[in-house]
Amino acid sequence: MELPMTTENLNQEEFEAHAKSGTLRIAFVGMSNAGKSYRSRILRDEQNFFWYDVDGEIQKDLGFEEMSDISSWLGYPNTETYPEREASYLATEAKNTKIDFLETNGENLVFDTTGSVIYLDSETRNWLINACLVVNLDVGDDAIENMLQRFIKEPKPVIWNGFFVAEEGETNIETIRRCYPKLLADRLARYRSLAHITIPAEALYDRDGTGTLRIIKSYLPQ
Repeated sequence: MELPMTTENLNQEEFEAHAKSGTLRIAFVGMSNAGKSYRSRILRDEQNFFWYDVDGEIQKDLGFEEMSDISSWLGYPNTETYPEREASYLATEAKNTKIDFLETNGENLVFDTTGSVIYLDSETRNWLINACLVVNLDVGDDAIENMLQRFIKEPKPVIWNGFFVAEEGETNIETIRRCYPKLLADRLARYRSLAHITIPAEALYDRDGTGTLRIIKSYLPQ
């Protein structure tokens, strides 16, 4: 499948036509645990979409077996190696996001982005906007506290983008508790700005593949 797909002013009729012809390309963006990968697998398993997993491609490129290995490798932003590794991670992500050709064997494509897609260079972000219908799975501002607690219990790779600023005498956990909610609030705004359409993540809970596509289409103009 050659990229990109024309997404400007995509309407419901055009969405249906692309879905039937195998030329539909959907990119999910949003917070970690918003359901991007789960929703992508639903479309793969039930609607025969080709699933392109950017996290998985980054993991392979960096030579890690688990995503938790990337968290350990990145470390905290107040370590000496963090700036170089953050830049390396983002460069690897950009390389595996802005792709000129992807063979999908005539299937529709679901593009599963990372949480840090909003920090990629403007050329890569614009490419994604032009290549895919960008769908933001929005967890809502009320989810920030729960996401903080989940992150403390199960840390994942995170690009802090300057939001991790330790104060004198703080432990790393104390800094995370203070700074992580600010990072999440900024990310919510950036996902909304990047996407063609924003759908509350809860609107897709327990939906099958057909229901997922129906809800996405309903957010497009007629």
